[in-house]
Amino acid sequence: MDTTRKGCLINVLLFVVGAIVGTGLTATAAVLLFLPSTTVTSTNEGSPNVYVKERSSLIGGTDHEVWLGLSPDHGHVITIPNGWGTTPQVDRRPGGVELGFEHGGRIFVPESSYVGGR
Repeated sequence: MDTTRKGCLINVLLFVVGAIVGTGLTATAAVLLFLPSTTVTSTNEGSPNVYVKERSSLIGGTDHEVWLGLSPDHGHVITIPNGWGTTPQVDRRPGGVELGFEHGGRIFVPESSYVGGR
């Protein structure tokens, strides 16, 4: 076998392996940058249970959500607007749940949003 052919084949093989490894590293970095982590910061048990979660990612920053449901991983999700605080007062009323926030903002969630199927 000719040594120039052998050197060319090795160069092509190294190029293909480098392209595969580079693609894998790029995909892994993208997932780590954009994949959010979620932590339950408070729980208010009742009917329904109310869970406040903090979602953060390296690129997207930090957001807070309220989940209404039976468990912290399944329920109706409400995003808390920035500046409203992270510890809502929970007022269960006939027909729904009202969430009150430190600055005076209120969100009413009708019962049909979190009962049955969700």
